[in-house]
Amino acid sequence: MSAVLNAYHAHEKKFDAVLSVIVGLLIWQLVDLFLIHNPLVSVGPTRIAEAFFKLFARGEIARHVYATFIEFILGYAVGAVVGIALGIVMALNRAIKNVVNPWVTIAYNAPVILLAPLFITALGVGIASKIAIVFISAVFPVLFNTYTGITTVDARLIEAVRAFGGTPRQIFFKVTLPSAIPMIMTGLRLSVGRAIVGAIVSEFFGSRAGIGYLISEASEAFRTADAFVGVVLLAIGGYVTFEVLKYAERKIAPWYESKV
Repeated sequence: MSAVLNAYHAHEKKFDAVLSVIVGLLIWQLVDLFLIHNPLVSVGPTRIAEAFFKLFARGEIARHVYATFIEFILGYAVGAVVGIALGIVMALNRAIKNVVNPWVTIAYNAPVILLAPLFITALGVGIASKIAIVFISAVFPVLFNTYTGITTVDARLIEAVRAFGGTPRQIFFKVTLPSAIPMIMTGLRLSVGRAIVGAIVSEFFGSRAGIGYLISEASEAFRTADAFVGVVLLAIGGYVTFEVLKYAERKIAPWYESKV
């Protein structure tokens, strides 16, 4: 018993997370068995698992996951690079900020679901339009958090480095950027969900592959279990990406991880 308790205390967060998932799935299954008997409205984990294996056996899972993954990873990567670069430039140059800020605000507040048909009309139904939609969805959380991270660096640290003869380049790379890394990583994590939504929305229009297409096509055919398979795949993909970014943050900014 003591060994079990020691193992629990050593990995308490992981044990609690796993237990939470197990209890949640159990409650979901019980609700499906005893409360909701309409498979068009809700299906339990066992029926979703059954639908998953059927789709997997037909090769549908691999095809849809691959299509969405390519759209997501390319759009997200471009959004992350542009968001970080533009956030830094806006934070360091007031004139550029004043020029770019109105356009950033307008683009951020434009609903992605309304922009999707315009991107598809301009870029076609191929992968380019889908990458553009994922990009526009992912770029803003990264941009805003990068800008905030750069502009909220402790001025006393900057003055201390400057007092010891630090050049602007040294101040940026030794103080400003390291101090902003936690905010930048937060922006990268926040943009994951928006990027996934962008990928799914893009697949609702003129697509023949992807998890969004799977969900849309299954819903129209009243195959609720198949639609839930797509939802679960998206949830797992988002969680894995989120955890990868948390791991990267621990490696890049270990001093910040020790505080939280």
